[in-house]
Amino acid sequence: MATVSLKNIKKRFGDVTTLHGIDLEINDGEFVVFVGPSGCGKTTLLRTISGLEDISEGELQIGGVRMNELPPVKRGIAMVFQSYALYPHMSVFENMAFGLRLAGMSKKDYTPIVQQVAKVLQLDHLLERKPKELSGGQRQRVAIGRAIVQKPEVFLFDEPLSNLDASLRVQMRIEIARLHRELGATMIYVTHDQVEAMTLADRIVVFRAGQLEQVGTPTELYHEPINLFVAGFLGSPGMNFLSGTISSIGADGVQVALTGNQNVTVLVDAAGAKVGDAVTVGVRPEHLHVDLTSNVLTGNAVVLERLGDSSVLYLDNAAAKVPMSVRMPALRHVDIGQRVPLGFKPAHGYLFNADGKAFRRLDPLAE
Repeated sequence: MATVSLKNIKKRFGDVTTLHGIDLEINDGEFVVFVGPSGCGKTTLLRTISGLEDISEGELQIGGVRMNELPPVKRGIAMVFQSYALYPHMSVFENMAFGLRLAGMSKKDYTPIVQQVAKVLQLDHLLERKPKELSGGQRQRVAIGRAIVQKPEVFLFDEPLSNLDASLRVQMRIEIARLHRELGATMIYVTHDQVEAMTLADRIVVFRAGQLEQVGTPTELYHEPINLFVAGFLGSPGMNFLSGTISSIGADGVQVALTGNQNVTVLVDAAGAKVGDAVTVGVRPEHLHVDLTSNVLTGNAVVLERLGDSSVLYLDNAAAKVPMSVRMPALRHVDIGQRVPLGFKPAHGYLFNADGKAFRRLDPLAE
């Protein structure tokens, strides 16, 4: 397999620049996931790596070799798309073998390769079937198998699970994670689904408007987001944000006066901040509890979503632009309209300055 090196990659469509100087090193055998909202540039970058889009400026290396001018077929990559792109008149075997046959390999040579990959993907009993006879998950496995048989240096996945229902997406996430362990391949995976990113990635790359916002492990990005955008993008439900101003800075934390005569303390390094600065306090839904007496917030219950293993309560609060979300025990009941007091530990709070930059938390993995 191979490393992938992106050096100041820019992409322009006429006068419009969609990638603004991307610098990224992807290690040999690493599983890296690109995430971000629609139009952020993650798929465009994947297409420049594959050779489906020309690079306007910068350099792409795979395995230490410059790839800018090489066509896709010579880059040692294989791509799996959102659509299965299977030939309907061909069997599973023929679809998986198609690339090898085009490369001039004889049937005698590629048959054992296809059979072995089909066994790994649990498709060996379906090799004679046509795509119309397969489920959505089976079709996606055929598309992945077609990529594997080519023994590429790098696998590229472009939202491969978007067309599947929820249960199949879970199954396919498990399949892809297992394949990565078994193949030890370098994999780059594009998705807008942050659950896929958190569960699959060795490292996550968060994009916004054609630029990298933050790169790190799922744990790093979830517990130590660099700014408001990353903090709000990862997590389901997302982080709650409360507007306020700094009222004091001390050894025991930063005290913030929130809109609506509420006061909270967060345990962060407030270097560069001063009393009176406008800030945003962040707190994740799982860190708000009705039985805590520190950092008490109150709000009126708007919606209670019962999810089986837990519930999510949404509350109106004067300091929040949208209803706050709170993850609660499944059997706890709250009446709509009821005024509910909530609290969170100072170590669980986040603090962002007026530009959205996060202050460093002093205990980011606090329980």
